[in-house]
Amino acid sequence: MMAKEAFSAFPHPDQEPEVMALWERFLLGRELSPHVVREVIEGSWVRCQSAGVDPQRSQAAPPLPEEALLSLQHGHRDLIGASAPIMKQVRDFLAESGSIMILGDPTGTILESEGDPATLDAAWSIRLVTGANWNERACGTNAIGTALSVGNSVQVHAAEHFCSGIKPWTCSATVIRDPIDGEVLGVLDVSGQKNSFTRHCLSLAVIAASRIEVELARREEEQRYHLVAAGLGRAATGGLMFFDRKGRLVEVNAEAARSLRAMGVPAESAQRGRVNTFDTRLAVAAARTPLPEWLRPEWVRPILRGGERLGTIVTLPEPLRWGRTQPGASHRSSTADAIRAERGSLAQIVGGNELLRQALEKAQLLAEVDVPVLLLGETGVGKERFARVIHECGRRKNGPFVTLNCGGLPRDILASELFGYVEGAFTGARRSGMVGKIEAAAGGTLFLDEIGEMPLELQPYLLRVLEGGEVYPLGDSRPRKVEFRLVAATNKDLRAEVNAHRFRMDLFYRVAVTALRIPSLRERREDIPSLIEHFGQEVSQRHGVSMKRFESAVLSALCAYEWPGNVRELRNVVEGLVLMATGDTISISDLPAELTSSRSAPVAHAGVMDLESAERDAVASAVTACHGNLTLAARQLRISKSTLYIKVKKYGLDKLVPEARVGPR
Repeated sequence: MMAKEAFSAFPHPDQEPEVMALWERFLLGRELSPHVVREVIEGSWVRCQSAGVDPQRSQAAPPLPEEALLSLQHGHRDLIGASAPIMKQVRDFLAESGSIMILGDPTGTILESEGDPATLDAAWSIRLVTGANWNERACGTNAIGTALSVGNSVQVHAAEHFCSGIKPWTCSATVIRDPIDGEVLGVLDVSGQKNSFTRHCLSLAVIAASRIEVELARREEEQRYHLVAAGLGRAATGGLMFFDRKGRLVEVNAEAARSLRAMGVPAESAQRGRVNTFDTRLAVAAARTPLPEWLRPEWVRPILRGGERLGTIVTLPEPLRWGRTQPGASHRSSTADAIRAERGSLAQIVGGNELLRQALEKAQLLAEVDVPVLLLGETGVGKERFARVIHECGRRKNGPFVTLNCGGLPRDILASELFGYVEGAFTGARRSGMVGKIEAAAGGTLFLDEIGEMPLELQPYLLRVLEGGEVYPLGDSRPRKVEFRLVAATNKDLRAEVNAHRFRMDLFYRVAVTALRIPSLRERREDIPSLIEHFGQEVSQRHGVSMKRFESAVLSALCAYEWPGNVRELRNVVEGLVLMATGDTISISDLPAELTSSRSAPVAHAGVMDLESAERDAVASAVTACHGNLTLAARQLRISKSTLYIKVKKYGLDKLVPEARVGPR
């Protein structure tokens, strides 16, 4: 929960004499009167006194030498680069306002400053300048240092400063966090002499910091895209794991999951947390950090672009290369036996199409790796059935399987369904409260369908549950421990939603540790006759009606239809035809008009359709139509950009990309 003190309790300039008197009283060790000194300020004074900060200090320590400052700025070049457009705008906006904007690093050292020239000159008197350190231990209570200490937004005015020489100033600051993992990257401050005080300065700092975080997210997304694209272009096929510049896992494919399992490596140790050796910020220290026990140096390769390290790719050996004497051999056999024992969970997924078969194999592999899975596919392709396969083939199979559709529910109702609530949480709440879906899924699997429809304001709360393993029911201040597996599904391009600021990037990377695309019914038309027979038998048994025979013309018409609603639409159509039929045969006259008017698609006769040729043509057409822009082409094909790179390489279309960009001559 956001700290109430940071936003609801602003300084009161009219109380400055009282605050000054209480500061003097505090230095004498006397008890303070309540409700005059704000809690965030009193807490800072206590920390400063405990750290031995001199309350008579009049300025910061001398700033860093130029060479050391340049080195520090280079180390924070991503933060400075993302902040540059904001700082440039501030230069004119704050001119003659009596205020300046300051960018600091996580230690409180000032990296950049812009704003009113007269205030910039006045700031030299207290060394509020580039290269100077303003954490609490160095300069006592001040917005920069106190915001970093409490990890939130803070406004400090005049007498509230701990050091007497800084009391003529007022300042407002907020932390800047990494969009992926929430790590504090720096601090943004708006400062001026105390006569420039306005509560709006804190709003300016918060809004500007938010814009910087958005730009950092965009840059991180671009870096990760180039990392995966470069890695896929250079690495051999097989088990691939991608780590960013901070050593965080970006993507892992199914082959890598299989290899980890073959080595007997627990998924948690391989796919959670950072590999510090890959953290480029640690430099020499990282070089001395040993690799995890499961990881060998010969599998590791850095990925560079323009002289900068994008990240690291790990190429794992194929499972067949691990002998029976390797650790985990018994684990492999027992896991395989478990999957075979759970074959019943696959019975509802009918078809022999190659794309479907590959998706099922990947689902079974992912079931054994207890990390979040994102299911991708159009409406009606059977994402919930695949989620059940993953649940029933995994180690949580004996736990509950809980589903929740995030689409179509008002925000407040969705919050209640997801997190639950306690008695009296709001008007109309049940007397006994309600257990939310997250808590109900403890020990099992939570399936969130249409996660792309989740309101933006609810996403941070779900992220907190996934990161901390705790849920706060509405109206309850006490967390409840939960452990569950998340399987999410969407028919949207979540990367595009991230770019459009409708889906948080940090949540995207949390739910999409592994992804599985489920083919549409149009991509596996040869399965339609088998599905018709399967659904026909289901309807007959459920409703106690006789089996129906579908004439060949009916099968041809159903195979030619586009099926925008996919398998779900086909099931509903078959159910309607079987229940409404007056005889034992379903003829073409029994079909609804919309099913007989669309004959443009090829009829799927066994052995006739060349799926690879069709896929190659579709990829080539999309690349050409988008003039070689692979981002747009992937969006048009409704596949990820990394998958498109694989298909371009598979079908030998590498030369087509630069040709499409140039265009016909």
